[in-house]
Amino acid sequence: MSATKEYWSYTLQKLKKLVPGSSFKTWFSSVDFVSTSNRGRKITISVPSVIAREYIEKKFKSQLNEAIAKYYPQVVHVDFQVKKEVKLEQSEKTLVQEEIISVPKVTPSELSEAEKLESISSYLPKRNINNLNPKYTLENFVVNGSNDLAVSVAKSVVREPGHSYNPVFIYSRTGMGKTHLLQAVGQKVLEEKPGYKIKYSTLETFFNHFIVSVEKNKGREFREYYRSVDLLLLDDIQFIRGKVGTQEAFFHTFNELHQQNKQIVIASDRPPKSLDGVEDRLVSRFEWGMVVDIAQPSLEDRIAIFNYKLQLLGLNLSQEYILEICKRVDTNIRDLEGVLNRIQARIKLLPDKEINDTDMGRILSGYQKNNTMTIHIGQIPANSAKIIEVVSKVFSLSKEDVMGKCREKNIALARQLAMWYCKKDLDLSYPTIGKLFNGKDHSTVMHACQKVDKLKNEELVKRRIELIDQLLRS
Repeated sequence: MSATKEYWSYTLQKLKKLVPGSSFKTWFSSVDFVSTSNRGRKITISVPSVIAREYIEKKFKSQLNEAIAKYYPQVVHVDFQVKKEVKLEQSEKTLVQEEIISVPKVTPSELSEAEKLESISSYLPKRNINNLNPKYTLENFVVNGSNDLAVSVAKSVVREPGHSYNPVFIYSRTGMGKTHLLQAVGQKVLEEKPGYKIKYSTLETFFNHFIVSVEKNKGREFREYYRSVDLLLLDDIQFIRGKVGTQEAFFHTFNELHQQNKQIVIASDRPPKSLDGVEDRLVSRFEWGMVVDIAQPSLEDRIAIFNYKLQLLGLNLSQEYILEICKRVDTNIRDLEGVLNRIQARIKLLPDKEINDTDMGRILSGYQKNNTMTIHIGQIPANSAKIIEVVSKVFSLSKEDVMGKCREKNIALARQLAMWYCKKDLDLSYPTIGKLFNGKDHSTVMHACQKVDKLKNEELVKRRIELIDQLLRS
C-alpha cells in the first residue's frame, strides 16, 4: 500500500469524529480512496452511487474537506467516482430527500463567518487547504553552522507567532532549505495551534490569484482570503519585482496582517535591499522584524546533512565516499540530494554489488572539471581534528599551543598552517575555522591563509607542508 493511500484510513478516522456515528456508517463506510493526481492537488474518492455523492457534497462537504486537508494538505480539489449505480430502498430515498430539503436556505447576510469563508469564489482554494507538505518538518531539518540562526528564529516564531519577530525574512541561494524551513514553521504551528488559519503560498500563486481577482471583479474575496489568516508563509518573494499591482496588493495585505499581529514569514533568494524593482516601502517592511540568511554549508555541514539523509533512507556508504561526495558537491543541498537519489537507484538496481570507484565516478561526473573523475580514497583528511593533530606533531607542539593565542613565531606559523589546511582541504568557511580556533575572528583566519599562500614555496615552510601532507594522507 502506498503512503498516499495509507493516509486515507487516518482521514476516515478524522471524519468519524466530525460526522455523527449513524451518518458516518451510512454515508462513508463504502467511500474509498482511488488516487491523487496533478502533483497531489487533486484527490479522487469512490462512492457507491450518485445519490451518495450528492448527499455527501450537500451535507458533509465541509467535514470531508477538513479531514482531507489534515492528511492531504496539498489537495485543492476533491473528485468523486461513482462505483456503480445501486437501487436505494424507498426509506433511504426519503431520508435523502428530507435531509436535502431540510437544509435551510439563507441569504448571504445570515451566513456565519465560517460559512462566508467557505463560500468564497471557486477560483481560490478552499480556506482549510494550507498547502503544507507533510515531509517538511523542523524535526527533519538538519541544523548546522550555516542555518542555526535561521532555525532559532523559526522556533521563536512557533513559540510566539506574531509577537516574537514579525515579519521574518529568510534568504539564501537556491537549494539551501528555505522552502523546507518555511513550511516547517507552518507544520509546527499547526501541530501546536490546530485552530490557526495557516496559508503557505508562492509569490507566483499570490500573483495568479490577484490577476484572476481583477479579471473576475473579485477583489473583496481576494482581500478577505489573504487577510483572514493567522500565519502567512510566502515563498519566492523575489518574483514580485516589477509587478506593480501585485506589490500594491501585497503591501496592503502585509499592513493589515501586521497590524493584527498576524505572523508573516517570507523567503527570498536575496536580501531585501537587493530586491531591485521592489518599492522602498515594501523593502522597509521586510526589514521591520528579523532578516536572516542561510549560508553556504561548509564541508563538515554537508557531511552531517548527507549522513542524516543516508540514515533516513537506510543506506550504507563508506565515510571515504561520503567525504569525496561532499567535497565535490559544494553547490547546494538540493544537488546533494540529487546525488543521493542516484546512489539509492544504483543500490536498488545492483543490491548484491558494492559501490566502487567507477560507480562513484559516474555518479559524480557532472561535478568534475573537464567531465573527468578519478577518486583516490584515503587522500583527504577526515576532519579538522586530524589536521590540528598532525600539525602539532610536525611542529613538536601541543594541541593547546596550536589552538591558543601565543604569538611566538614558530607557534604562530603552525596555527596559520592548520587554518590554511582547514580551508584548503576541508573547504570550511573563515568564520567556521575561527570558531575551531577558540573564536578567532574571520579576518584573522583570512590573513593566516593569505600568509601561508605567500610563504608556501619558501624552503622551511615547503618542507613542513610536505611532511604534513605525508602524515595526513597516510
